[in-house]
Amino acid sequence: MRKHLSHFSQLALLFVSAFGLLAQTQHITPFTGTWKVNLAKSKYSPGPPPRNAPTVSWAPDGTFMMEQVDDKGQTHKWTHPWSDGKEVPVQEIPMEGTQNDTVLSKYRDHTLDETYKEGGKTVMTVHAVISPDGRTETATIHSTNEEGRPVHNIVICEKQ
Repeated sequence: MRKHLSHFSQLALLFVSAFGLLAQTQHITPFTGTWKVNLAKSKYSPGPPPRNAPTVSWAPDGTFMMEQVDDKGQTHKWTHPWSDGKEVPVQEIPMEGTQNDTVLSKYRDHTLDETYKEGGKTVMTVHAVISPDGRTETATIHSTNEEGRPVHNIVICEKQ
């Protein structure tokens, strides 16, 4: 009986350890999933909006990926790992001078605040909120365009 109980204890410990490891590698948040930008509901100031509706994905491990075609018809993709309070590298695919690009993300319940940097200098901030029903994300984005003019976009995404 004691031998059986010991075996059971070891099995329980193994299960708890595996569950703990899985919990550390899973970063399920209200943002997890695939989102599509609704260009008709979004506001781009000064504009123009992207040529097509970008797709944004948050994987269960917390990896972020975005793909869009800009107003000039060029496709852009970028990705970054789970951040949650630590600066992590952002990679553009294909790599286009993004060796020093980073993002710092902070998650709280249904909100996400991100600061994107290039070479240590802040170039964009994002404040995103998930609706109470979990179907809509509203992201307020502040940055500067190529002409040095301030950009203030309100981007509405719908869960796919």
